[in-house]
Amino acid sequence: MSLTSCSKTESTSSSSSGGNPLVPSAEAAPKKVEIRVAGSDTLVELAGAWAEAYRKVKPGVIVNVKGGGTGTGFAALQNGTCDICDASREIKKEEAEKVKATGKEAKEVAVCYDALAVYANPKNPIKEISVEELREIFAEGGTITEWDQINPAMKGKITLFGRQNNSGTYDYFREHICGKKDGKQREFRGGISEMNGSAEVVEQVVKTSTGIGYSGMGYKTPDVNWLKVSSKKGEPGVEPGIEVARSGKYPISRKLYLYTAGEPTGEVKAYIDWTLTPEGQKIVEKVGFVPLH
Repeated sequence: MSLTSCSKTESTSSSSSGGNPLVPSAEAAPKKVEIRVAGSDTLVELAGAWAEAYRKVKPGVIVNVKGGGTGTGFAALQNGTCDICDASREIKKEEAEKVKATGKEAKEVAVCYDALAVYANPKNPIKEISVEELREIFAEGGTITEWDQINPAMKGKITLFGRQNNSGTYDYFREHICGKKDGKQREFRGGISEMNGSAEVVEQVVKTSTGIGYSGMGYKTPDVNWLKVSSKKGEPGVEPGIEVARSGKYPISRKLYLYTAGEPTGEVKAYIDWTLTPEGQKIVEKVGFVPLH
């Protein structure tokens, strides 16, 4: 990364012949430094809040944030069109190799935790679900397609909402919920409506009485319910929250990351360091994620 802070310069003219007084030239305006951030739609709201707050900390540094998904962020890191990739999953081996091909190693910094919540429509009387049931709902070849297979109190075909396949949330949910069968990763079943953003998943569940979807816990609104989740059917469900996400007691918890190509330096390093300060971590909690400490 080549972004560095620019110091302002000042020049003065020397005395001219004839005894004219010294006339200082106008001070050169300091240049703005831009930090380009791209990637996870899960993190985009937090990244935007950080960027706004950081402008007050360092007015000369502009942090420009774009979403598009974790995969899109890693691609931007590879081709040099971003300085920081927001990621809702760890970098894949092939992505790391592509970054390395540019002559730099991908560097990872964990910035917070997230509990990946399972959202249901408020009209749905079901309040708990297990990872085993979620697997049979979302995974290819799954056996659960009707709500009354989980609880007879709810009728109707289950309507599924998820993220697009370049999303880190998509990858995380696929790996941790769909799981493996005969040593192979199970894919999502067909018929899932794939949303471009985390907020869209929640919005669609709100509109659909038989809907269920997954998204970060920070996207909870008063108009939607989230389900308590247990590792196994019959065990007590755990509601998404700060302490259970940090401790791992909530079954669908994860870390969220910032990645750079090579060790961050200059203003990029200063910005990343700031996100880990108490000030930066207070914003994490305010937006709805889980601070590191």
